[in-house]
Amino acid sequence: MKLSSKKVRTGLLAGSAAIILSFEAPASAQESSETKVGLEEIVVTAQHREEVLRDVPISINAVSASTLGNVGVADTAALVQAVPSLNFTRSGPSGIFVVRGVATPNGAPGEEGSTAVYIDDVYMPDLASTINTFNNIQRVEVVNGPQGTLFGRNATGGLIRVITRDPGYKTEMNARIGYGNYRTLSGQLYFATPISDWAGIDFALTGQDQGKGFGYNPTLKKDIRAQDYWGARSKLVLNPTDTLKLTVAGDYYRTDDDSATFTWGLNYNPATGVLTGAQSSQDSVSGFPNMTKIRAWGVSGKVEFDMDWATLASISAYRHLKNNSASDIAASAADNFRLVTGNINRTFQQELRLSSNSTEPLSWQMGAFFLRMNTDVDQIQGGAILRGANIHIVSEAITNSLAAFGEATYAVTPTTHLTGGIRWTRDHRELPVGYVDTLFGSMLISRSTNALRQVTYNNVTYRGALRQDLTDRINIYVSVNKGFKSGQFNLVAPNLPPVRPQTIMAYEGGLKGDFLDRRLRLNLAVFHYDIDDYQVRTTYPNPNGAGVITGLYNAAKVKIDGVDVNIEANPTDRLQLTAGASWLNSRFSQFGGPGTGILAPGYYPPSDPGNATGNQTPLAPRFSLNLVGTYTIPFDNGGSLRLTAGYTHKSSIVFEPDNVFVQPAYDLVNGSIEYKPNEKFGIELYVRNLGNTLYNVQMATAAPGYALAGMPRQYGLNLKYSY
Repeated sequence: MKLSSKKVRTGLLAGSAAIILSFEAPASAQESSETKVGLEEIVVTAQHREEVLRDVPISINAVSASTLGNVGVADTAALVQAVPSLNFTRSGPSGIFVVRGVATPNGAPGEEGSTAVYIDDVYMPDLASTINTFNNIQRVEVVNGPQGTLFGRNATGGLIRVITRDPGYKTEMNARIGYGNYRTLSGQLYFATPISDWAGIDFALTGQDQGKGFGYNPTLKKDIRAQDYWGARSKLVLNPTDTLKLTVAGDYYRTDDDSATFTWGLNYNPATGVLTGAQSSQDSVSGFPNMTKIRAWGVSGKVEFDMDWATLASISAYRHLKNNSASDIAASAADNFRLVTGNINRTFQQELRLSSNSTEPLSWQMGAFFLRMNTDVDQIQGGAILRGANIHIVSEAITNSLAAFGEATYAVTPTTHLTGGIRWTRDHRELPVGYVDTLFGSMLISRSTNALRQVTYNNVTYRGALRQDLTDRINIYVSVNKGFKSGQFNLVAPNLPPVRPQTIMAYEGGLKGDFLDRRLRLNLAVFHYDIDDYQVRTTYPNPNGAGVITGLYNAAKVKIDGVDVNIEANPTDRLQLTAGASWLNSRFSQFGGPGTGILAPGYYPPSDPGNATGNQTPLAPRFSLNLVGTYTIPFDNGGSLRLTAGYTHKSSIVFEPDNVFVQPAYDLVNGSIEYKPNEKFGIELYVRNLGNTLYNVQMATAAPGYALAGMPRQYGLNLKYSY
């Protein structure tokens, strides 16, 4: 399906206008608040307090656990099939999320990305920890646009927040065991119980054993692209008094995964502009085995103290991640170029927040945030391209980040609310160890180091928003936000200068409302971004010797214009529909060219940069569409039959600033059918990627190039039990 940008914009605006003009009058004031009609209210915490989604002047996609499960979204990587403004790519073990086209597609250890990922109140700083399998979640909130005030840390594109369930004051259990194609056995268990009249605890387990890979490697004579994992999470909630709440959580996760095997060797001749290579495939001829082994664990504690006039919250967390991975970058039988990488990431974070209990006419909050992160990297590059040499890269980085923030909302009138916020951030980066050795056997031929050992970045970000209620169920808003992504050293190229910070100015206007007696909900946002020093990555052959150079660079300027539309509809009590569409025009407004002194990645040699000005930015499809429908048939005996179908469309995607590597537009269809003879038992049949669409989630210029295919068709059966 090919749609011109003009048709897309016209369709989105015309459809939105038709909905707005055709809504029925609001329900009468005499309607009882106890009456349940149409769609349920969605409560979100995007501003660190519980609020109705409609009343928050931010574009937010809030997706419940049941909706995600019904449509086959089992982990954060698959969220793109439920949130049109979100895109995803992988770089080895790292998961990279892109919101509204804002991304830093660098998956190196120590890179934090442009989209902040949180589990409850805990920031996930390492990209290898951003791919999480869902189990005990309550909902997922995807907050679009920079969140430079309350969350701040590297949330220039947006924020993904996975909110887990709290154990309540009754015993409950949810269990699922499933078997699917590729001999995949999976299971989940959630159990929660009170341990006193003021304390509760839960346990969540999840695991998968994939007996057969998605593809086959004739060179190594074995299956490839399989993922085995298991994880455990527990939360203890204590309410010893009416004014004190304590939450302690811990988790452990391990994965053995070669699903990120590069499956397509590419050749690109920059002199002729000719790109050659086989079609993308689940198979690979790689002569070197690919594998990622991740062991991650963490503990956190949250204390909330109600002082009547305000609530004081303290969040402390420690996380530890160990990652060992091996990748055949060239994806060739000849073992042309491979990477073997080990890294350890250790982080401690502390946040303090003081929030007013009153919300009318004034609500406010202030706080401080501290993060210390230590990252160690040890990488060996080898293969025929190095002409008998090995490249040994060793680096260690220390980050100390300190921030102070505040935000307030004031009701200028009962229907007009003004929000203002500010955040100061200081990031201090150290590189106590950082060198690149060229070795022939045990003989050291050369060593490259970085004379710069530390850098400090200070920045002030802010937010302003005005919300005007048109009725008690419809409002419009405008906002301006400044976001900041810190500069940093590239730990797999520690000899190169650090990349400069990236800043973004975001301007947004939107409409939110419930129509047709709460059977239709519309969220519409129109936005414009101006981004300076946009951070990009490139990998290119070393012009001065063996090996490759992977560098982080700053594009001069990027501009993004876009429209998001999200619709929920409940035409009947049995039918639920959701639809989301995103249109983007994301381009380099200034980047590279002779005489600019700016390297445009993907052009060779780097001493003669090309001009990427006007090119589409990576991972920013012009048009995205998500549709989900669920129809439930109740039976007189208390049972039910549920039918769910989901459709995702992505227009063409480029992966590098030169726009050479392009994934054409593609479509995905998921579905599930669940029969429940009663409230406790269920049997579900599911299918993901029904058409077995072959598409790439990553393509990159390297030695000579590679690609990574998305997941193929998967189907199976789940048995469920709830108590």
